[in-house]
Amino acid sequence: MNAHPAVPFSLDHYAALHDLVRSWRNLGEIPEERLPAPADGAACARLLAAEARLLDAGRLADWLALFTADCAYWLPTDVTGEDPAKFVAWEFNDRRRLEERVERLATGRAYSQAPPTRTVHLLSGLEMLTDGPDGMQVLANFLIQTNFAGRVGQRAGWTGYLLRRQHGRWRIALKRINLFDADLPQDNNSFTL
Repeated sequence: MNAHPAVPFSLDHYAALHDLVRSWRNLGEIPEERLPAPADGAACARLLAAEARLLDAGRLADWLALFTADCAYWLPTDVTGEDPAKFVAWEFNDRRRLEERVERLATGRAYSQAPPTRTVHLLSGLEMLTDGPDGMQVLANFLIQTNFAGRVGQRAGWTGYLLRRQHGRWRIALKRINLFDADLPQDNNSFTL
């Protein structure tokens, strides 16, 4: 796989992500001038629906193709939006780490996913606001129904996405997963949220 070079994260990058998440937490009503054009909003909604469908189908290589080369996948351990440069995360992956994860899970020998977790991702309450001419911020609530080796469970919370239009298509530059219970001990989260 490894088709995309790794993009190193600097402290400035962490600070920018922290500022973005803080803006999401403080967001009130979306100003009318930040509402997306209907076609862009529909295209972004389709992208997130495709992401959920590909995850549920276990098509992780196709799922990864929805991300930019400089993407970040962030699952913090806190529920209040602490500074990512100072607080540990359950996961904070760049493109290279996501590629390694997809590759490892594809071997069928990843003990934490033997058998693979079955999932159903449900998104609701999508809110979108433009982020420049080729960017979109999307907030959504999620519920993920899981079945791992006969143990049924759920994950719930909200997700913040930063999407970027590249070559006429929307792609995921940031996925920030905010688990409702991120500050509590977690069971097997080695499947993709």
